[in-house]
Amino acid sequence: RQLEGEIAEEWPVKGDAESKARLLPLVQDIVQFDMRHSAEIQACDLLMEIDRLDLLAQHMDQSNYPRVCLYLVGCASYVEEPESTLILQGVLGHYLKFGEYPRALLIAMQLNDSCKCQEVFEACPDTLVRKQLCYMLARQSISLDVQDEDMLSILSNSHLIDNYLSLGREL
Repeated sequence: RQLEGEIAEEWPVKGDAESKARLLPLVQDIVQFDMRHSAEIQACDLLMEIDRLDLLAQHMDQSNYPRVCLYLVGCASYVEEPESTLILQGVLGHYLKFGEYPRALLIAMQLNDSCKCQEVFEACPDTLVRKQLCYMLARQSISLDVQDEDMLSILSNSHLIDNYLSLGREL
């Protein structure tokens, strides 16, 4: 942690390429160590301090991505707008990479980007998960270009009460 703090202090704010090139291998080693030893939060903090969250993707795997993404989504609400959008777009990419389509759709809706919503929907291979995505989109009154009749009826909320009654009977 001490070393991470010192690197964050030494990282040049202006564009001193020589200093950045000197510190970057050390940053990559620290991030790799943190990600392997359950210190994902410290790795995220260091990379956010030096504005290099792009380095995080190469160290994420199936075991640590949920914690990293959850932390980054929480941090996005505490930073200013351009950086917040970049963080959320990165999290969206991570969720798509690991097949977390409902969470990716929530991030796309938080970004208020219908193109990203369509991208998440099209990336999902499972029909049942696609229907779940349709219910999420219908709740927020977001329409997509969908070819399937069942999904179109879900998106239009035409059978919502019937579906709730059916769910109640099953429960």
